[in-house]
Amino acid sequence: MNRRDILAGIMATGLAGFAPRSLAQTASMIVSKIALMDGRVVMPVTIGGRGPYLFLIDTGGATSLIDGKLASELQLDRTGPVKARGIGGVATLGTFTARDVVFGGGVRQPMVSLAGIDGGFGPRVRGALAAGMLTSVDSDLDIEANEWRIYPSGRPERVGFVKVEKAIRAGHGALGRNAASQRLYGPAQINGTTFDCLLDTGAPGAISISYDLARRMKLWDDTRPFAPQATGGIGGSGGIGRIVRADDAMVGGVRFERPLVLLRGPADGARGQHDGIVGLAMLRGYNLSTDVRGKALWLQRHKDAAPVPERYGLSGLWLDDKGDALRVAAVGHGSPAAAAGVMEGEQVVDLDFRSAISKLSGRPGQAVELTVAGKGGKRSVAFTLRPFL
Repeated sequence: MNRRDILAGIMATGLAGFAPRSLAQTASMIVSKIALMDGRVVMPVTIGGRGPYLFLIDTGGATSLIDGKLASELQLDRTGPVKARGIGGVATLGTFTARDVVFGGGVRQPMVSLAGIDGGFGPRVRGALAAGMLTSVDSDLDIEANEWRIYPSGRPERVGFVKVEKAIRAGHGALGRNAASQRLYGPAQINGTTFDCLLDTGAPGAISISYDLARRMKLWDDTRPFAPQATGGIGGSGGIGRIVRADDAMVGGVRFERPLVLLRGPADGARGQHDGIVGLAMLRGYNLSTDVRGKALWLQRHKDAAPVPERYGLSGLWLDDKGDALRVAAVGHGSPAAAAGVMEGEQVVDLDFRSAISKLSGRPGQAVELTVAGKGGKRSVAFTLRPFL
């Protein structure tokens, strides 16, 4: 791939194009800094000489995003709307033009288009960079070395990597004229069933699968222990899914014993786009390298691939805050709350939402007492937080 091919591919992506100035140099490699922070891969970005601002790297995103408040602070030029599809469904977002953008101190782009969204990126993060930063030019996302490296003249031979064929593809994450970024896909396996996954560094969890696949695999089963978990994203809420424990999983040639898997619920707005998502909790153990012309992704399991602590609600309860009442939206089968007799649809009384979540978010062994109200009136329930999956 020569320099002209690179520039043409970058500019065609619109929302994820990078670095005509830097790529016009003769350097064989351009390095930008990244970091793992608060469960995200982030990069410092300056816009018009201001910043740096932290943007997360979102290989599952087809549209680059900026916090609407930051776009207003920077007085970015507003352009036309773009439709984006996420877990919550389809949303129409305003777009902005950012000028003189520097990524990670190494790559400069005179102009970048960003869709505006009101927060939701996590602490200290002000935007998200779409998959085009990896799928429009040969590059490495080296999580081990905290570097994003671009190879204007082509990458040297890869050693110790596993190749994923047909990994760079158009997706359905965004709609309309700006939906240009191709994303990263690859096979994963759960309990011996192989399926096609979006490889999404913007998703903080490990691995999730669609409601339809979960039903086919008999993982969405009311007799199987589960912890309820709501999902959300662009478009709003995706409803309540379930976290279950699988027998095993395989990603990038590596086997994982008894992993937790998120089953996305029937109301998930991304339903039908792909069978599953491999998120950062699992991808952080790999270095990613793209071969754009070959449409391939290479994965390298790195030395710092320490297991990520497992997280799920140890009570088995999911509560909805209705303003004047806390409703039990879901009770996980096999959970302490289920054993104590708490039932879906009941109300938690004498507690506000913040206090209730504080009680339910304690460590294993913590005793919890609640007052709930249902058709039979008020009653007290007690249970002890414990791992149950």
